[in-house]
Amino acid sequence: MDARVSSGFPVPGRGEGRAGAAGAASRRHRAAPAGRAGPGMAEGAAGPGGAERYFTRWYKPDVKGRPCEDFCVLQHSNRICVITLAEAHPLLQSGKTIKNINYQISANCSRLQNKVSGKSKRGAQFLTELAPLCRISSSDGEEYTIYSCIRGRLIEVNENILSNPALLQEKPSTEGYIAVVLPKFEESKSITQGLLTPKEYEEVLMKRRSSAS
Repeated sequence: MDARVSSGFPVPGRGEGRAGAAGAASRRHRAAPAGRAGPGMAEGAAGPGGAERYFTRWYKPDVKGRPCEDFCVLQHSNRICVITLAEAHPLLQSGKTIKNINYQISANCSRLQNKVSGKSKRGAQFLTELAPLCRISSSDGEEYTIYSCIRGRLIEVNENILSNPALLQEKPSTEGYIAVVLPKFEESKSITQGLLTPKEYEEVLMKRRSSAS
């Protein structure tokens, strides 16, 4: 099964080389039905041929010292990385309603204006680990900044969540992804330094639950 069919976000298919892999990021495909999953398993990927076969899941908890503002990086073997909210992020907890999603991160920079062309991905905005991707406000007045968590070129942002914010909460690891980032080839193996494996992230969650009890 093609990964682009079994997952809700764009990924490179077979036969697309390193330079051309990110070109698949502009294509849209329907996701499989999703249910909330624990660390290490993407929604809609429970069966054979699901997204877990194509992606390695990494976590970045408490970004910039903000408790529970955790993010997930789904890393494909062809370098493509999909940035999503992690399961424990406040926006994914019950009672939260998303009011607005804004890719305008400053007066002079909008992620929606990111224009990518050619195999070299000319025009792509370059992101550092703490580069903001968007800001999301909830109905309770809270605002959350979503960060890249890795270095690389911005290939695509998910405009579908602008018109349908519920996707971000209902299918955060598939159709509700935030953005697609392509690391530099020479950094593709080192970008996960400082990120946690699913097992390490589960230990973080267990410590939080213990301290809260």
